[in-house]
Amino acid sequence: MMKRVTTLVLAALIILTAMPVFAQETVQSVAVETSMENKLYYGEIAKLHCTITNAAEPMGAKARLYLDGALIEGAGSEYFVLGTQNNENFDFHVPETLDVNYQHTVLLELICDNGQSLYSAQVFTVSNRPAITMRFFSVPEGVHQGYELYFGVRFSVPAGRVFKLCGTGYVRGAEIPGSKQELIIYNGLQMVVTVPESMNATDPADFVFTYKVQSESPVSSQLQPATVEYDVKKMTAEIMALKKIEPLVIPATVNYNTTGYAYASLTGYITTVPAGTVVEYLNPDNSHSMKSAKVKLPSGTLCWLPMSAVSISRANYTIQDILTNADREAFVNEMGYASKTGYLVWINKQRQRLVLFTGSQEDWQVDRVYPVATGKNTTPTPTIVCEYQYKTRWVTEDYVCDPVLSLFEAYAIHNQPVSHSGYVIDTTMGNPASAGCIRMLKQDVQELYSLIPVGTRVVIY
Repeated sequence: MMKRVTTLVLAALIILTAMPVFAQETVQSVAVETSMENKLYYGEIAKLHCTITNAAEPMGAKARLYLDGALIEGAGSEYFVLGTQNNENFDFHVPETLDVNYQHTVLLELICDNGQSLYSAQVFTVSNRPAITMRFFSVPEGVHQGYELYFGVRFSVPAGRVFKLCGTGYVRGAEIPGSKQELIIYNGLQMVVTVPESMNATDPADFVFTYKVQSESPVSSQLQPATVEYDVKKMTAEIMALKKIEPLVIPATVNYNTTGYAYASLTGYITTVPAGTVVEYLNPDNSHSMKSAKVKLPSGTLCWLPMSAVSISRANYTIQDILTNADREAFVNEMGYASKTGYLVWINKQRQRLVLFTGSQEDWQVDRVYPVATGKNTTPTPTIVCEYQYKTRWVTEDYVCDPVLSLFEAYAIHNQPVSHSGYVIDTTMGNPASAGCIRMLKQDVQELYSLIPVGTRVVIY
């Protein structure tokens, strides 16, 4: 009997001894590793990258961030679930109060449901010169007194970096009302600043527009503002040198009082459109048997009207192509178009030309120029920026197109339709003729296909 009691006591001691070890393993089941840039800029929204491994069952956790020992309000995360491995990014704003002469610390505190709290610290230095550059991608051709003016501003920052700063527009040093706004700035961000009529009522010779980006504190004001100053004589010479590129506009007249709808199915009331209104015709709705037309009203509102309610202009709006390569390059480079490949395609509907560029963003050079035939007025080629998706061929009862460079939906670049017996069904080139696609001469589209890879950016304008 004594031997049995002794055995039971020993078993109990073993169990009791093992319990703390089991609890300790549960508590220590989570590990965390963090990383981030070691040099940040004032105004930057910095990212703390975090890898969390969990050897136990899924559990809840929450995270907090501290900057130099002080809790960063709004940073970290609310309650989230830890799986086997989580990859999280926690953002925080780099304030202007940090001293550039010292190192600073961001501390991550991870609080788990099992009672475990983990900490991981990262050290960084700061610079009060944000790595941002600004330039205009669009400016008015002239300062016409009493008119609104529009200035396009584009930002360049290092890849993967984002900034939270304040932007403001000025004319002759005076702040433009309503232009001051908080900005989240990333690479390639474009914005337009409007100068009201009231600020454009004096001699254009002294007109200076400035756009500044800085923090609320003057400590970041070392960022150079983008400024354009008009010299009337120089401005006139520049306008004469480069030709203006306009989008193609197809007008249509509303036949009777009708309703403008939000959807192509002619549902979702937006507004009433009176008879006689001249609108910009954009495209038919192919999925509803072309019973509706997408238009832009004089107010700028986009809506759908019954196709029977509009009379589309039959005029040919094609103009002679007298653009130089400098004109073409200036257009795409000022617009800031980028491409995943070393090629860019621009289809100029107004001049019925396809221009192939080589290079990279803001440094495109003309490689080839081809004549094309875009969509007829009733079935226009949409104005859009898209990509070359894949190569295919179309074979119907009436014609063959091969190759076909698919762009989006049913729109594509392809050769003039050829009958099964081998003759070109419609030889039109240099004028609108298609149902919306871009037609090229067979040898031209074969050459284009041999040059550009899938993913090439295509600009239709």
